[in-house]
Amino acid sequence: MNNDEKYIIQLQFRVKIYMSDGQAYENFFIQIMQYAYENFKPVKPQGSYGDRKNDGFDKSTGTYYQVYAPENISTKINDAINKLISDFKGLYDYWDKISKIKRYFFAINDKYKGTFPTLEEELSKIEKKYPEIQCNSFLNKDLERVFMSLSREQISSIVGITPDPLNISDIDFGSMNEVINHLMRMHFSYSEEKIPQDPDFNEKIVFNNLSESIARLLHQGNYQNHVIKEFFEKNRSGLKGELKELFVKFYSEGVREVNGESNKNDIVFFYILEKVSPKNTKPVQDAALVLMAYYFEYCDIFQTPPSRENK
Repeated sequence: MNNDEKYIIQLQFRVKIYMSDGQAYENFFIQIMQYAYENFKPVKPQGSYGDRKNDGFDKSTGTYYQVYAPENISTKINDAINKLISDFKGLYDYWDKISKIKRYFFAINDKYKGTFPTLEEELSKIEKKYPEIQCNSFLNKDLERVFMSLSREQISSIVGITPDPLNISDIDFGSMNEVINHLMRMHFSYSEEKIPQDPDFNEKIVFNNLSESIARLLHQGNYQNHVIKEFFEKNRSGLKGELKELFVKFYSEGVREVNGESNKNDIVFFYILEKVSPKNTKPVQDAALVLMAYYFEYCDIFQTPPSRENK
């Protein structure tokens, strides 16, 4: 895996983090842990009996995990602490008799914001009460470290195909139609299309602080700009503007979801790509990338440099 591939895979992983809450995040977490640790066992809730506060464990090491993934952990810290206290008690009362608890992890989808002092305080209290048990929070940075240790095949099964800027194939209308049909099934409100004149591709890439990896993907997609233009000419009028509204919507969502990251715009790029790709195949992904490059150049996904706004 070269540096370009590694970076793009990390971006794909982070998009999954930002798009996953609740059960979706727990499923994501369990899939990674099952690949990483052969003795890891997820625990499926058993009707009203539940899972006895255990989302997954490794009997060979006495390691147990409880997952908490609200939409916004920052507004749910009191709920998180209450869940930690009640869940650990339920876990200990039931599971310690089955297989001794040696390590306990409270896994939270912190969206890369970090843990909280009061949460760490409660984990410390549990350790003092049960000195034989190590208690820690398990954050997205920890899950990312486990994820990046997986094989390439396992990584692909989790985040999908990793786009290669040196290998974007010639787009056929069949794949493009798959992407368009997927987008047209979504709700949108159409307004008159306004496209900046004389767009400067490179200037916009620099202005939005996009990495070289993303720049290469955009440039390769842009080489097939003629395919998109031909596609719009052969389809009904207004389609180009309708799709623009969806791209603007996805861009706004991505900006709202991804906060505090130094490479925020790179992650937003893959957030949009995930939204517009109906399935995990290379032809469809390539078609989506070419479409993204078109709307990057001609409409308002990502910010327009001030020197071009009024041209």
